[in-house]
Amino acid sequence: MNRSVEEAEQRITRRLRALRLERGLTLEKVAAAADLSPGYLSRVESGQRVPSIGTLVLLARALDVSVGALAEEPHDASPILRGVEATRYGTGGAELIHLSPPVSGNIIEATRLSLKARATPPRPVRHGGEEWLHVVGGRLELTLAGETTVLEAGDSAQFPGATEHVLRGAPDADVIVVIAAARTGPLA
Repeated sequence: MNRSVEEAEQRITRRLRALRLERGLTLEKVAAAADLSPGYLSRVESGQRVPSIGTLVLLARALDVSVGALAEEPHDASPILRGVEATRYGTGGAELIHLSPPVSGNIIEATRLSLKARATPPRPVRHGGEEWLHVVGGRLELTLAGETTVLEAGDSAQFPGATEHVLRGAPDADVIVVIAAARTGPLA
């Protein structure tokens, strides 16, 4: 496994637990907000499990932070993110490259998603806000509310994040994903 991916996984598990405790949230509350079991979340926080990209998005939304903020150690709040500093995270044939600076409070979160060999999350995803995606290369199967459409390079889609959706390489896809969501603060 790539050393930078291992380091990102370790930062994510530390950051998930630190944010949850910092905000006085229980495993049960965060797990419920992300539609996970408390036991699974506990194993993620302890480093025994690596969350899929879809699960990572759900956990970030539950804690009201960007995916990049989970993977990055806090540093200056520069609006510039150099390519060599972009966080990379990957599981099961999917790699996410976080393209937004890792500062909290952002309304827009941009990522580049590479899906290899028909990689797909284990279940459909839902999140707050709105999602826009653009297929840069390959083919993408997009399933929205149970209906599947194949998108080719150059195609885009935009939909409410609350719509149950799955992104899958058909067989491979390189996709830019932008999620816009108003930050409302962490779980109460």
